[in-house]
Amino acid sequence: MFKLILWIIFLLLVVFFVVFNVEPKVTVHLLPGVALENIPLALVIILSFVLGLLFGISFSLVQMLKRSLRKSPQDEPKQDKPKQDKPNISTP
Repeated sequence: MFKLILWIIFLLLVVFFVVFNVEPKVTVHLLPGVALENIPLALVIILSFVLGLLFGISFSLVQMLKRSLRKSPQDEPKQDKPKQDKPNISTP
């Protein structure tokens, strides 16, 4: 229930941010000669955040995969070999 309340508050803050940043329109230059005009500033900020988040997650996943593939067989836990009983030699 607490998580739900936090998500609702977070979404209300995002809506509040978007409502107050709809008016400023910006031009986004993607490449020389390629531009998107009259894009709301809030949309640019949110898309930049989402793209950065996706890039960061993908980079992190690649690093975790490399680390798991780099593990050598020595890193794996060794299975205990059955112990051989030593002969019982009694000394007089």
